Amino acid sequence: MKVIVVGIGNPSFGDDGAGFEIVERLKGRVATCHLLFPSLEILEKIKGYDLAILVDAVDIGLNPGEIVEFSIEKGKNKERFGGLTHTLSMEEIVTTGYELFPDEMPQKVIFIGIQVESMPPFTKGLSPPVKKAVEEISSKILFASLK
Repeated sequence: MKVIVVGIGNPSFGDDGAGFEIVERLKGRVATCHLLFPSLEILEKIKGYDLAILVDAVDIGLNPGEIVEFSIEKGKNKERFGGLTHTLSMEEIVTTGYELFPDEMPQKVIFIGIQVESMPPFTKGLSPPVKKAVEEISSKILFASLK
């Protein structure tokens, strides 16, 4: 199975760098790429893979470091997560991909969000609860990709 991990976020904004950190930990072990923010550019990165895992920091009122995970499917998840932190929701981006490139898109797309503690500008490094979540997710992805 061809797997790609897309880390989203800015490593210079504290916990917003969680997706970037996961990509750094997985480089050379699975296909990875990093984007500063979710955009239609994601589609070019994930086409041709069987599974795409999108990882981003979120601020949805959970406890810092808490992890949310769901499959993105056409017509679902929009009301729950759409537009909370970015202009286009992940669901909108992936749905657009399925409509434009139905034969090239991954069979499965998983979104993993990590609740931030703080995102101060021009600050590198993750808070302890987010760092722990990054370690957990990185290990989980690496283990799953070796199967």
